[in-house]
Amino acid sequence: MRNKILSGILCSVITLMLGLSLVPLKAECCEYTADDIESVIGGIVDYKLRQTGSGSVQEWLGGEAAEGAGRSSDWYVIALSQDGYTDLSAYESSLRSYLAGNNIASATSREKFALALCAAGSSDSYISDILDSSIGEQGMMSWIYGLHVLNNGYTCHNFTKDSVVDTLLSMQYDDGGWALFGSYGDIDVTAMTVQALAPNCGRSDVSEAVDRALDFMSSRQEDNGGYQSFGTPNPESAAQVLTALSALGIDCRYDDRFIKNGNNVIDGITAYQLSDGSFCHAMGEESNETATVQSLYSLIAFKRMTEGRSPLLVLDNNALHKQSQPDTHEDTHSDGHHDNSNAGNTDNSNTRTTAAKSVTAAKTSSVKTTVTSAAATTKTTSSEKTDAVTTTVTVKTSHTQLTVTTIASSTDKHKNYKPTVILIIVGAAAVIAVIIFIIGKRNYKNFIFLALVTGAAVVIVLVTDISSPEEYYSGEKKHKDNAIGTVTMEINCGTIAGKAEHIPADGVILAPTAFDIEAGDTVFDILTEAAQTYGIQVENTGSSGGSHGMVYIAGINYIYEFDFGDLSGWVYHVNGITPSRNCGEYVLSDGDKIEWLYTCELGHDLDEVYEK
Repeated sequence: MRNKILSGILCSVITLMLGLSLVPLKAECCEYTADDIESVIGGIVDYKLRQTGSGSVQEWLGGEAAEGAGRSSDWYVIALSQDGYTDLSAYESSLRSYLAGNNIASATSREKFALALCAAGSSDSYISDILDSSIGEQGMMSWIYGLHVLNNGYTCHNFTKDSVVDTLLSMQYDDGGWALFGSYGDIDVTAMTVQALAPNCGRSDVSEAVDRALDFMSSRQEDNGGYQSFGTPNPESAAQVLTALSALGIDCRYDDRFIKNGNNVIDGITAYQLSDGSFCHAMGEESNETATVQSLYSLIAFKRMTEGRSPLLVLDNNALHKQSQPDTHEDTHSDGHHDNSNAGNTDNSNTRTTAAKSVTAAKTSSVKTTVTSAAATTKTTSSEKTDAVTTTVTVKTSHTQLTVTTIASSTDKHKNYKPTVILIIVGAAAVIAVIIFIIGKRNYKNFIFLALVTGAAVVIVLVTDISSPEEYYSGEKKHKDNAIGTVTMEINCGTIAGKAEHIPADGVILAPTAFDIEAGDTVFDILTEAAQTYGIQVENTGSSGGSHGMVYIAGINYIYEFDFGDLSGWVYHVNGITPSRNCGEYVLSDGDKIEWLYTCELGHDLDEVYEK
């Protein structure tokens, strides 16, 4: 009898242990503190300050960010406005000028600019004036951005918040997601739709739709906490999800639906941060502006959620219902360091850190290279009008500024101008050294610094090639003695044909044209050759030197990314396939067919087939 009792107890214990082993334990993930999040945000801001040569956030917002209004800085400004920076008058003025001087063909771009004006505290009627002509005019994204504007209290004749919400709800797929096309949800579009719907969750049908979307987003999460889009893991998709969850008041650190293998959505974003504070689009790649700015605003959205504040795009600085709040956000990003000191610290030193920048653009006929520091500037330019190389050396020491400018002819590329320019730079530096000695500024540090600036200027001259427009746009095909075959290339913008004066009515910028190739030639090499041969403007905002993997084609024939919406830009195909590699990395073979095409919907309007 006793043995039976013991056997029964033992069986019960074993059964209980087996049962417990089948119960999933609560996932544990990184506990991101407020300081951790602020550190990542600060790293991004410090990166931008170094990149733009700004000594403070306010200097950046009033300088390069304002200059980039309508082109490159709008999402940074929106993000920072929601992080407490309210003096955006320079940006607002610049954006209003940009809008007055440009015809914005894209409905989603008009809506984005309306949000940017709202974020800058503008009372410009543009914000509401564009709604009737923009909402729903460009598909899914124009419904989403239109709802964001309406969520901020603006109104129009043809649409209300409820009518736009109804339309978005009708577009939800059976799997709980939303997408620009097809039958299945897309993670980015779903998250962006949820962001717009979030302020309207008081409606039961919205709440139900959002719950389905949350299930969809949870099911798409990877084991590292992140997400992938079109087969590529990336931080942008995770950033959109984090922004959506934050808009709903969901803390991804503690919600089991968004913790996979011990990793949450923030892990899926921060894994892509580089040592300089910026973010890459894919592991192992260089810094990417889209990944960087989306990571920034998603973390600001998360920070706002933890502080009990409104969603990212329910804008604090909105002129319609601006609330009086104490400005407790100190401008602490100075000299490339993020300062988490107490708000009582009022040290606002704006010392500018040294920066070096080399920019080349086929849009203009000149090449300009600048080395700038707090104390010295050396500038070398070539002018189309004067056919000359102009070298300017400026040195500031204490309260004294000395400038020497020299001009040398550069009309003949085949004459090596570089020794002449180098001699001019060295001579100018010598003159400045003498002047510094004469006026009594004889601190050895001034001479060391002058030598460093002179050396940097010489290096820049050595690595920079200056050519006139006639030389660059040769009009003649390059002869290749070691050709290994032939490829064809065409450039087409049929998706926007005839929508502006500079856009061909048939969309054809370059008809299919044959080009010889040598071993190692890339898609970028042939695009460059086509530009030079046929006088086609191409703007590469990446690297045009040996680092072909950093090439990024922002514009062709003066048609740029984002001109026709936030999803618009140039893509390339080879033999009908969309490669997963940069155009500077795709090495061509005999018989390849290259197509450069303009897309308005991230390639979805081109029926793209992706490289496996």
